[in-house]
Formats: sequence, structure tokens, C-alpha cells
Amino acid sequence: MVDMELTMLNYTNIENALKESIDINNSFKFGIDFLDSHINTILNNTDASYPQVSFVALTMFGFILSHGGYKSTSMMMLDFSNSGTGKSHNMSMQYKLLLNGITHEQDSLQLLASDDESTKRYINVHRGKITVPALYECIKTVPTQLLMIDELGLLLQKDDDIISEATKLYGADEAALPVLKTEAPSSKSIIPVALSFIGATTLSYFGSSSKLKYHIAGGFVNRAFIAYNKVLKTPEEIVSIKPSEIDYAYSNKQALELLAFMRDNHGNLHYNELSETILLDFKREIQSIKIMFNTHGNDDYGLFYNRTFQNTQILINILHGLKCFESKICTNTIDTSTVETAIRFVKEIVFSEINKLISYLSDDDLLQKEEKHKAKIIKFVDEYFNIKGSMPKIRDISTKTRLSRSQILELTKDYLEVIPGSTVLRYCHKIS
Repeated sequence: MVDMELTMLNYTNIENALKESIDINNSFKFGIDFLDSHINTILNNTDASYPQVSFVALTMFGFILSHGGYKSTSMMMLDFSNSGTGKSHNMSMQYKLLLNGITHEQDSLQLLASDDESTKRYINVHRGKITVPALYECIKTVPTQLLMIDELGLLLQKDDDIISEATKLYGADEAALPVLKTEAPSSKSIIPVALSFIGATTLSYFGSSSKLKYHIAGGFVNRAFIAYNKVLKTPEEIVSIKPSEIDYAYSNKQALELLAFMRDNHGNLHYNELSETILLDFKREIQSIKIMFNTHGNDDYGLFYNRTFQNTQILINILHGLKCFESKICTNTIDTSTVETAIRFVKEIVFSEINKLISYLSDDDLLQKEEKHKAKIIKFVDEYFNIKGSMPKIRDISTKTRLSRSQILELTKDYLEVIPGSTVLRYCHKIS
């Protein structure tokens, strides 16, 4: 049976439910000391929330496991939290704690590459912008890749090619190399791939809720575990300005030990009968949530759950791999308790973040604010035209309203358009 109280959160007072879940979020434990202690270190040294920290941690650990040969541990997470909630610091600190050793190892392999191997690209952790051709050059050499993009909103505004490519590659185990016109397709054009992705931006970069819905429907946003923290720390929670002493060297040593362990210990994972039953019930529960949204005419919200089951299975594999590392014994049968922990995490943490995003998308105050912005723009344009006899540039409107170019164009797409080759606006053809 579907927990109807959980699903109805999407239509009732979500804010109250989220307040009640704060203690759960801050006290969630995976029961894996290696993972829980790492998460606590980040929580104690950043302003980020538990979902923000745990999603990045799981994605990075999943990447390490995948790099070591473990299958189906590549994860995707997006942080849409407000400014001031520690997005960048969270990503940077976890990179320094977990990935510095691995990136140095890959740098060394690159330096040792012979002249005959001049086309090989051993780098597999990319922080910031990377072109699609460059990414494929790296995949050809190292199938396991991690993209970390802190200013994701800038790429979303431009509909950058790397976004559509990440959408296509996430969850795939093979990729088709781009084939030039002068080349003939062959079996060598199909290469293995395991892509992990960490991205961060504020929701304001989308310009409007309709733009966010566009990326949900397009499949990019709903592939990920999404963190959405809009609560700043209270003054009472700021108790020290002294940075904690963190042993980065030891943490990276553990990460390299995890990588080495996985290289020597990986096989085909499988569930026992009880775990399969538990997972089947959870898959039915997710489907019931999606059907409920469709029934109420909110198909967009149901899309958030499209990859939930697959991502839960990825999470289970990550937790199983970390448990094996901690016990120094690798087994191919996933313990039922691991499955139960993963499902509890998804219900208590992942669903809570989805609910906050749904609250954002269905917020009447937000819609009213967007309508007010649109009315203000239209009034300004009409007055500008009546007084000056010409149309304003986007910059004129931005200066008046403090809205970004993308916000202005999105809010007025049925009213204004840019004259090609300029930044001057004109009325849409259908406007008399």
C-alpha cells in the first residue's frame, strides 16, 4: 500500500511537514562508520544541509566505486539550494577530502603517457566547463567520468551541449562515439561509459517555473537526487569562526584504499528473495505516486519520480560496496538491511527534497510574483515605446526590473522577441 500521508504532502501544507522532518534529516545514519563520519565532518564545517552533503558524498563515493570496477554506482545529484546555503563549499570540501588523491593519480598517468599514446586522456574528474568532444576523448581512455559544475545555471541558460550529453550518458553503460563524415561507423565506435554528475545552481537561473518544468520534462533534472535547501543557519547556530582541523591526507588515503579494494573485489551483485519483495513493493509505491499526480492533472510533478527506483538501486549498490570495504569482505549478495536503509533514505530525505521543489512549483505566491514581473515589463515597454517611438533593449528592461535576460525573455515569450542580430526587442507578430 502507498503511504497516502506521504503522497498527500504534495498538495497540503508541505512547510509544516518539512519542519517536522528536520530532526530526521540531521540524525539519519547509514550505519556505515566510514560514510557517516565523512558526512558529519562536512556538516560540522559548512552551512550545507544533510541532503546537500549526503547527496554529494554518495555521488563521489559512487564514482570511486565505479572507477574501481564496480557496476551501476554512478550517480547524479543537483543542488538547487538558495545562495548562502553552502553549495560551493560543500562540493569543494568533499572534493578535497575524497578526490585529490585520485586526480593526482590520473595526472601522473597522463604525464607518463608515451608519444604513441598522445591521444589518451586520463583525466576523469572535471570541475567546470568541458566540451563534448573533450569528454569523449576522456571516456575513450577512462570509462568512469565525473563532471562537477558549480555554475550550472549558466549552462542551463544557454542550453549547452554538455547538458544534453550528460542527460544521454547518465545511466548508460555504453556510449556511441561521435562519427565524422569521413569515417565509417564500426564496433570500435561503441565504448563503455559510467558517468557521474554533480551540479549546483540557484533556481533563479531558470528564470521561471516554466523553464524548470522544461528541464524536468526534458529528462535532465529528474535524473538526479535533488537538494533544495532554502533555510539559512540562524545566528545561534554560528558558534565558531575557527576552522576545524581536518585530516585531508588521511581521508584521501582512505579513498585510495577504497579504490584499490574495489579493483580487487567486484562481481555481479544480486538480491535475496526478501530484498526483491521489498524492492517490488517500493517500485509499486513509486508508481502509485506517479499515477496520483497524473490523476490530479499534475504530470510534471510525477516526472520527479521517473528515475527514483533506478537511483535507489544505484544507492543500494553504493552502500553495499562501502559495507564490503568497511568489513574487508566482499560479497555478491546484497544484505536485506542495506536495501531497507536505502529505501528509508529515499523516503525520508530524497522525497522530502522533491516535496520542497513541488511546493516551489505550485506556490501561488511564486506565480503571482511572476505575473507581477511580467505586467511591470509590459508596462515599461509600452511606455518606452509611446515616449521614444522605439523599442527598448533587453538591458533597459533589466536595469528597470533587476531581472536577468533569461527571466525577461521567458516571462514575455508570448509578447516580446529579440530582433535577430541585436539586443533590441520587438512585439511578437501575433501582438497587434
